[in-house]
Order: sequence, then C-alpha cells, then structure tokens
Amino acid sequence: MKYGAYYFDGWTKNSTHITPLLKSKFSDREPIWGWETSSPQIVDRQVASAASAGIRFFSFCWYAGNPSYLENRDNALAYYLQSPHKKSLEFCLLIANHEGHLITPDNWDKCSQVWIKLFQEPTYLKTNGKPLLIFFSVGSLLKSFGSVQNVKVKFDKLRQRADSLHLKGVNFALCTSLSKKDIDLAEGMGFDVITQYNNHFIALSETNGQKVDIEKLLEDEPKLWTSIKNTTRLPVIPTVTLNWDPRPWANSFNKYDTKPYYTGFSSQSVFRAILNCNRWLSENKDNTLQEKIALIYAWNENGEGAYLTPTKQDGNKKLKALKRAIAQAD
Repeated sequence: MKYGAYYFDGWTKNSTHITPLLKSKFSDREPIWGWETSSPQIVDRQVASAASAGIRFFSFCWYAGNPSYLENRDNALAYYLQSPHKKSLEFCLLIANHEGHLITPDNWDKCSQVWIKLFQEPTYLKTNGKPLLIFFSVGSLLKSFGSVQNVKVKFDKLRQRADSLHLKGVNFALCTSLSKKDIDLAEGMGFDVITQYNNHFIALSETNGQKVDIEKLLEDEPKLWTSIKNTTRLPVIPTVTLNWDPRPWANSFNKYDTKPYYTGFSSQSVFRAILNCNRWLSENKDNTLQEKIALIYAWNENGEGAYLTPTKQDGNKKLKALKRAIAQAD
C-alpha cells in the first residue's frame, strides 16, 4: 500500500494562517521547527521525516490559478524539487481550483505548461504509469469552462501532450464526497479517479453537539469510502481524515468557534485510522488503483487540526503511530 499526505504551504513569515489564537490557546500544535516552515532547510527536514515514517509522497496544494499567491506562498514545491532528500519521497499536485484560485480558459494553457514540466520530474507520482493530477472542485471547472464537453476537450489535449512526451497520458483525479451529481460530472468530463481532500463533515452535526468524539469519525469514514465506491464506476483513492478542529482560524465570517469539531485526536487515533484504511484497501482491491494508493489529510493542516508534523509538545508520536500502522498493511 502506498500512502501520501496533502501538504499545505501556508506557513510563511507574514501568513494570516499563523493567528494569535493558534500561537496561544493552540500552541500544542506548533511544529518542532516553529510555525514558519516554508523554507528550504525546513522542507528538507519535513521530507526526511515523512519518508522515514512510511509516507511515500506529498500531494502539494497548488494555487497557481492565482499568480500572486504562487509568488508569495506556494514555495514548498520549489524547495522540495531542490531538496537532497527528494528521491525518498514522490510528489503530485492537488489543483486548488476553488474560489480565489480558479483554473479558467484564460490561464489553462499557462498552468498546463507548468504541469507538463513537473510531470517530467523523475519523482512525480505515476499511477498505472501516468502522472496523477488531482483537482479540488468539479463545480468550478464546469462554471469556468461552461460545459462538461469543454473540460473534456482540455483534459484530452493535456493527455495527448503528455503522451507525446512518452508520459503515457495523465490520470485525472477529483476530490468529491458522496455527491451523485459531482460524480456524474466527473465521469462525463473524463476524470479517471475519485478521491477526497477530507471527509470531516461526516460525523459533525448539530444533533451530535459541538464537541464530537473522534471515535465517530473513525467509525463513519470507511462507510463513506464504500458508499462512494458504490456510486461510481471509477477507481477510488480513499482519504484518511485525521481530524477537524479549525477553531484557531475562527472569525466573524466562518464562525469556527461555534461550529462542531472533533475531540480526541492523538497518536492512537492516527494509528487506528490508518489500520481502517489498510483494511478497506485490502477488501476493495477491485475498486482502487493497482498501486493501492491512499491519501492522508494532512501532513500540515495544523490550523484545521489535522497534522502529522512532529510538534514541540508531542514530538514524533503521531509519525511513530503512522509508521506502525503502515507496517501492518498487506
């Protein structure tokens, strides 16, 4: 089995993500390297830490639909490509094509040129011999390009370009949950794989109260993967949602301080979540990729409470638990 983790590069000197609340009330989440982790030296250490714990690739959140964001924050990928440790860890892209970072007909060609160049990197992740490219939103693609067919044409042209470079095409993956509408759109557009960014919502509801035991997440997530599998003809990459508690980012708009979150996130919950995924992959071989790939949300979503990064308070406990669980995979 091949586990990868989503990597969010929002941890820079002037980042609005490093809130006063995160640094005070939630200081237990602070990585051993400090809050500012987007530097060549610290990316080196993160790559080495992830690889030693059994993670096989990072899926970098890629925001270049907005060039100004790319210039200011989306630097971890560049640091990774320069890292002496990169051979120990593959990578792919999660195209964060949500509001503020849309992929459109105006920037598609520019973005796809960058993707093609990255596909040729020796450590770019291949599934069935093809580079894996993950999109965050199908709805924004439909809105930006106007029709399912217009998106399909763009996908086919990118596949042809990759094939002309002996890359065997492209495997397009979509992040979506149990939405028949989105899955139907994905199949029509020519997506090859269904996955998710996270599934935090599945056990969070007003009826469960604001504080929800993470046991409920551990219980419900494998059921969701199965429901998604039963809704699509495409293979599924299950995503393990480690946690959801974004209270450090609360403001008057998102009201995270009043919304439900999970309690009980720990090295033990990480261990059990990965065991659940091991089991699901073993039981659903015909509905997954031949490489038996799974994703983890996330390597460093510290602000949202889902992270594997070693911390000043707990050290490497979560990574050690991850490594033990991966070692038990078939």
